[in-house]
Amino acid sequence: MGNESDSHDDCMAPPKEPCECWCLHCNRVFMSDQMWFQKVINDPQGFDGFWMCPTNNCDGAGFRFDIFPTDPAHPANEGWCYDDEESEDGEPAENGEWDASEAKYEAMAEEDEEFEDDDIEGDEWKHGIDPFAPIEETPEMIEARKEMEEREKKYDQPDERPRVLDWKDREDRTGTGFMDTEGELPF
Repeated sequence: MGNESDSHDDCMAPPKEPCECWCLHCNRVFMSDQMWFQKVINDPQGFDGFWMCPTNNCDGAGFRFDIFPTDPAHPANEGWCYDDEESEDGEPAENGEWDASEAKYEAMAEEDEEFEDDDIEGDEWKHGIDPFAPIEETPEMIEARKEMEEREKKYDQPDERPRVLDWKDREDRTGTGFMDTEGELPF
């Protein structure tokens, strides 16, 4: 782990105690001590750099920004919650069982005839569908799969990310760019 920045002052630095992490850009899992520091030089505002995901060519940066612990009980995940037993209106569900005759599902099915087909994943057996039968890919599914495969190729290539970025000529950092508006919004 590169210590070019004092991690005590850097809110996006990996934790002192390594933990298993997940990057929301590349969807890969790794240990936090594999993150590396991409140094920025000549920044007029004094920015030191980014803590980067270790996956080749991934642009995920910052612990607790793009990179999160996989352990829900990790202190860095404090405040996050997941409740699978919540209804659409934010109220806890009365029971966790799905009931096809429940009024809200019937009304949704009437509004959208595709509702039943779109909302049965994992519940195929309830509809008499063989969950192990091959799925026929729709054109949208084919396109999404191809996009994912292309994105994955990038992560398997040699890393092309520079270890040092020179920001001396960045207009947005010198006061001559888009956000230099003397306190007024530029639009």
